[in-house]
Amino acid sequence: MNIQRWKGIVWLGSLAVGGFLVYYVYDFLQAKEQLAQEVSDEELSAVLDSVKKPVEQKTDVVEYPLIQKVFHDHDWTGKEKEKPKGPGGSTGPTVAPKIPVSQLLKVLAIKVDTTKPENGVAYVTFIDGKLLVHKEKDDTILRPAEHLFAPYEGVKVDAITDKGVVFSFGDGRDPETVQTAPYSLATGGIVVVGPEGAIQPQLQSQIGAASLDVPVWRPEQMMQVRKNEFQVGTGTLEELDRDYSIILSRDISYSNYKNPRTGASEGIKINSVRPDSIPAQAGLSEGEVLKSINGHKVTSVNDAIAFVKASADTTDTWTALFEKQGREFTRTYRSPPR
Repeated sequence: MNIQRWKGIVWLGSLAVGGFLVYYVYDFLQAKEQLAQEVSDEELSAVLDSVKKPVEQKTDVVEYPLIQKVFHDHDWTGKEKEKPKGPGGSTGPTVAPKIPVSQLLKVLAIKVDTTKPENGVAYVTFIDGKLLVHKEKDDTILRPAEHLFAPYEGVKVDAITDKGVVFSFGDGRDPETVQTAPYSLATGGIVVVGPEGAIQPQLQSQIGAASLDVPVWRPEQMMQVRKNEFQVGTGTLEELDRDYSIILSRDISYSNYKNPRTGASEGIKINSVRPDSIPAQAGLSEGEVLKSINGHKVTSVNDAIAFVKASADTTDTWTALFEKQGREFTRTYRSPPR
């Protein structure tokens, strides 16, 4: 095919396209007025209603029970997951041990309102390790109808009286009354409020009676008296004397601490503490460095043990200096009264 024929084909194609464009413009101008008219709402509704909705495919929808079964109730093998077991292999929720409230907390002081008992207030400090994690202040305030924290949420403050704080239980136990400690306040930590205001006690007579009737406080287990102050129990002391080497190897890990600037040994660094152990009850935690005991610098565990044994017969109060994250603080431990 020569070039003349190609030119003829191109001209014919151009004429056809141009003619189509002219016809399209002409048709648009003829229908311009009709296209410019607004469509009524009725016509729009009729058109929309005439459209058939697609049939919902059931295969596109998965029932939630099937999702629950596949992703929650079964493991990766398609078998049902084993239900969690409580202590002793039994299924069901963990049941809090039946421990006397006197071993969970210590009542520091109470305010008794004779006109409105519900306004009574008890100031307590927790001594149980499971409750210590909940306290935001040194002391905690309890009021009637309040419950303790988990796992002792079944323990309820039933009433606050001049005899002490009455606790009730959800497990069928008889109510327990915890009295205030008579060792911190001469009044026994009780303030009674009546219609005419506070009823002032006779302090002198109470002090005299307390000196005759109050027994020496000798708790069996270590107890936290207040922030960074602990009373060593008789049972705790016996266990330390008998099994201190086992406790050091089982309940706590430590290493000698050297000053990063000088390289000199300056204490004992605590690397980890087993929960609910004697070191944990004594307030020790990971990252602390024991630097001295009663002013005596300690550079090793053997040095600390030797100093305590040599001073045990003449010393009842032990002040330990700690450092953590560059901040120094002290903890005081009191031996059981002789």
